Amino acid sequence: MAREEDVSFERITRVYRDESQRKTLAPLEPDFYEKVNRYLTRLEADLAAERGKDPNAKGAVLLQDELRKALQKREQVLHYRERKIALLAIQQAGGGEADVRGLARPEQELLRRLVDVLRAHRAEATGLAPDPTQAAAPATSAAEPPAAAAPKGVLLHILEDVPPFAGPDGTYRLRKEDLVTLPPPLAKVLVERGKARVVNATP
Repeated sequence: MAREEDVSFERITRVYRDESQRKTLAPLEPDFYEKVNRYLTRLEADLAAERGKDPNAKGAVLLQDELRKALQKREQVLHYRERKIALLAIQQAGGGEADVRGLARPEQELLRRLVDVLRAHRAEATGLAPDPTQAAAPATSAAEPPAAAAPKGVLLHILEDVPPFAGPDGTYRLRKEDLVTLPPPLAKVLVERGKARVVNATP
């Protein structure tokens, strides 16, 4: 059985299930991904040792299967959490409050960078210089500029897969959980049909 501070295949699987079943982020310890990488490194070393004895031995086959599944689960965890972190970044960049507890260290840095990029984009889109005091903390008064820029495009969170359709910029292919900026008329149609919701719309 893995020591308490270690990560096992069972732990990665539990995290994957949590992320796939809930809309918010499951809390992780700061060094979660470091633990995962140490576990995968040990697994690869064990597999190499078993293959050195007999590539077709049952132990080697089981270790190879565990490694394959563990890598797959890690990729799925990253996929789910990155999407949720992107939504948190949008909330923070727009001046909203977001619960950012339980992020692993790489995710904390990812969130910070996404918020910086979004604020820079909004400053460029609205012609307003970003407030330097908001560089490292959630904004509390930046909700108005994005709403003023609505004629330029509406940021949507896609709720379900949408069949390809033509628009002024070409053919749109939207998938569930995508974040996309669309012209207001197209955005209105998708929202009215329940296919999407507006992100950071002014109450």
